[in-house]
Amino acid sequence: MSSLANNVRLEVVEERHIEELARMRSSFLSSKHFCCCLPLGFDSKSDIRKEYKKCPELMQVAAVAIVPEMGVVGFVQMVFEGMPCELHKVKPGEAYLYMLAVDPEARGKGVGSALMKWADGVSKDRGCAFMSLEVIHGNPAIGLYERKGYVVEKTTADTLFTRLILAIPMCFFFGPVICPSGSPNYCSFGVSYYMEKVLE
Repeated sequence: MSSLANNVRLEVVEERHIEELARMRSSFLSSKHFCCCLPLGFDSKSDIRKEYKKCPELMQVAAVAIVPEMGVVGFVQMVFEGMPCELHKVKPGEAYLYMLAVDPEARGKGVGSALMKWADGVSKDRGCAFMSLEVIHGNPAIGLYERKGYVVEKTTADTLFTRLILAIPMCFFFGPVICPSGSPNYCSFGVSYYMEKVLE
């Protein structure tokens, strides 16, 4: 597979990127299913604008990956102490990798690595001691995170699992139909991994 790494341009997120960011975030969240049947969520342009209006600093710690003739093919969102985050309370000295996504046609070509390198640099510039992330069980990106130095610290139950506990019976009745073997999407069944890496 050819590498796009030398052609990737990274830009801090600005208003002009919102439409592509909404497309990627929506695709990213919709590709992950709880109990094989319920997408984890949907991000619209207005949702993202509200998020950034509430905390403008979030925009400064997010980047898009742009490839000539392909446009925006990836993005990363970091969260630091004091910034709002529904999934994780960021501790002092921690840099939380909230979201990382790469379009299917650009995966395995160095785009994710370029975005993670950018995130590492931003985290070091802010004086962080370590980075962390949470990843749903079965996500193939776990291998990338491990190659970049992340180590599984604990296995947790997804926040969504507790919210949707009443949906569990659907797993047994509808899961095999909605999420057949070989599906490109993957299911959490409430399990995620909390991973960390030390910044040197």
